Amino acid sequence: MEIKKAEIQDLDIVVKLKIEMFTEVGSIALLQENVEEQIYETYKKLYEEDRGCHYLAYENDSVIACGGAVIKSDVPFCFFKTPMYGYIIDVYCIPEKRRNGYASKIVGELLKWLNNKEVHNIKLKPSGAGRHLYEKFGFCDSGEMELWI
Repeated sequence: MEIKKAEIQDLDIVVKLKIEMFTEVGSIALLQENVEEQIYETYKKLYEEDRGCHYLAYENDSVIACGGAVIKSDVPFCFFKTPMYGYIIDVYCIPEKRRNGYASKIVGELLKWLNNKEVHNIKLKPSGAGRHLYEKFGFCDSGEMELWI
């Protein structure tokens, strides 16, 4: 296994895995028609601004897992002394390679990247299956609530 930081030329792979993740969790129907192009362009801009990154796990030259992080600075964080926070996104491993530590290694790299950017608060929205992974890193329930209307 090898973990590499993704470059802009790797975004097609990142987008493909993200779409697989949306499909697996059943939210693909919520997405806009040209979502792949939108994701690509959004991530490209984040990479260029050094406010986003992904790490890819390779096995025998094939990408089998990915995970990303973005730096956000929306309200109310933009008013804090550290006016930003990190958000972990797109942690996904192809089903036949799960439970082999790929996601853990990727999350570790993402945390290092965010720490190097002087991000002190990191958020994420875990799947039921992923909750245990993030708890191992010290993530806890923030009590944040959500309403879809």
